[in-house]
Amino acid sequence: MSVKSNDRALALALLFFLLSVYLLTYSGALHSSDGQAMFSVAESVVRRADYDINQIRWMGLQQGDFGLDGDLYCHKGLPTSLLTIPLIWVGIVVPFWGVVQTGMLFNVIVTAVTGVLVFLYVRRLGYSPRTALISGLVFGLGTMAWPYAKYFFSEPLTGLSLVACAYFLLHLASGEGIRSGLKPALLSGFFLGLAVAARFANAVMVPLFGGALVAYLLRAEGMTEWSKMRANSLRLLSRRWPELGAFVLPLVLWVLVIAAYNHLRFGSPFTTGYLSLEESFSTPWTTGILGLLISPGRSIFIYCPVLLALIPAWPPFFRRHRLEAIFLALISLSYLLVYGKWFMWHGGFAWGPRFLVPTLPLLIIMLAPLVERLKGKSWKAFWALCGLSVAVQVLGLSVHFIRHQEALLETGLPLFDPITFFDPRYSQLGGTLLTFLRPENLDFAWIQGSPSLRVDWLGLATSVVLVILSGTGMVVSLRQPRTSRPRRLYVFVLLPLLLAGGTAVSLARYKDDGHGDYVRMLQFLEANSQQGDAIIQNSPPETAVLQNHYKGHLPSYGLFEGEQPLSDDTQDLLDRLAKAHPRFWVIPDSLPPHLSSLDRWFTERGYSAMQHSYGTERLTLYTRS
Repeated sequence: MSVKSNDRALALALLFFLLSVYLLTYSGALHSSDGQAMFSVAESVVRRADYDINQIRWMGLQQGDFGLDGDLYCHKGLPTSLLTIPLIWVGIVVPFWGVVQTGMLFNVIVTAVTGVLVFLYVRRLGYSPRTALISGLVFGLGTMAWPYAKYFFSEPLTGLSLVACAYFLLHLASGEGIRSGLKPALLSGFFLGLAVAARFANAVMVPLFGGALVAYLLRAEGMTEWSKMRANSLRLLSRRWPELGAFVLPLVLWVLVIAAYNHLRFGSPFTTGYLSLEESFSTPWTTGILGLLISPGRSIFIYCPVLLALIPAWPPFFRRHRLEAIFLALISLSYLLVYGKWFMWHGGFAWGPRFLVPTLPLLIIMLAPLVERLKGKSWKAFWALCGLSVAVQVLGLSVHFIRHQEALLETGLPLFDPITFFDPRYSQLGGTLLTFLRPENLDFAWIQGSPSLRVDWLGLATSVVLVILSGTGMVVSLRQPRTSRPRRLYVFVLLPLLLAGGTAVSLARYKDDGHGDYVRMLQFLEANSQQGDAIIQNSPPETAVLQNHYKGHLPSYGLFEGEQPLSDDTQDLLDRLAKAHPRFWVIPDSLPPHLSSLDRWFTERGYSAMQHSYGTERLTLYTRS
């Protein structure tokens, strides 16, 4: 079944509704070292046409490794950084938007588009628009997809890539001819390659998708029985080689991109920057799998209760869509097996089982037959389960998950101790986060908890109005399936304009985030810097503030040096930088200059210093005498 033209308005209305909800709960802040590392790659590309992460050099080997040139490079996949480049460029160019705050729209967009792909997939399977819409909404609001729309992890992009690849594979079963199959085959291969490039572990999925490709081509040839498929597979390969080639070509290109990126950074196409000894698949499967399925700290069913509906939903889905049921289930099972073995199976500093987030759109699709036939009490039970899932997500996105981790450390337990995942007393949902659920701790862009509680009522009102208007458009599109001129104007013209305008206003409001002294300091730096200067930021907690408010293009080096003698690595770095830069803008920590080892290094080498103070912030320009 092909998607009808009337579904376009409903799909677009769903997109706008999810975008508006995500903008309401968006925070515009980096929540993790993973996100800061990937963001730093994109920032370096935009500001300096480079791809190092020297801005967070103070992290050391936590998020990457040092390349042949001595610079620090991220070991995360490239696509999340690469696709964020346009947003970061806009954030730098537009003076009244923050750079980080603009870049953080990336997963807002990615997650909303994934919800639309769930809608389209379910429709293509032959279900009603209502069932498809509910599926998209359950994914977007009833799973961890919602909290992860506000974080800068790579899992949302991986989830979009996997469901997009699966969706375009469906087109190959139509039997409309080889020429019509080239485009979906090419797109399937592109998104599979994107998933592999985003997270290297997705390489284990390639055989599954390759097998699904062959199965769909056999279905297009009218072969639906397994015996016929096996007997005629070689004949198929010789007849449908253009589609097979179209699928493989983008995969090969992505592999070449990854290899070239590795070679440029580390001198070898096979070196990714991961530490082979520490970062490995070393967890016992029983620990990882049980942890991801039933542990109080990371069970996917605790963080997404609606997935319990898969128990009654999968059998009818299997009877109606045998190939899709096996295919989607195998992908989900593969994720469980792969990340159940990973040394950090729990996902580290995160909300729930982070590594299973990419499977969520695939799992929600399999609820479609249950949603289609729900009536009476079963319908009420399903909505109660959905309501519980939504409540869990609201709790997760309301408070930064770091507060829970900090509370665990205060107990004296080691970081990521197994007991913190398997003992209900230490669960994120066991009450720890509830203790922080206060206005001053809310993790939304429209409220600030320090130094004093301040609510941006205009920003909040703008977001709420957008949710109401986009929700209205979604309801109207569902109840009036026939295309009408007023509805087309509302969904295709008015809503996009309102959403773009509301986002622009909100970003402008959120840039005033309480760092007035720091912003004035950066404005002075931008106005007085010269080509060839460099920035040294010696205050790690303020790294994201610098990234958000600095609009210039100077290279930035993030250090963490105090009173103790400089580390050998820092001295080697400064010696190298001194040969390339005549002036340095140093943003120090709270130590006075005579106690700071970094300031002493410049003084002992005859640099002249010019001090500038902005409230509690200090900026020093060191110039070679």
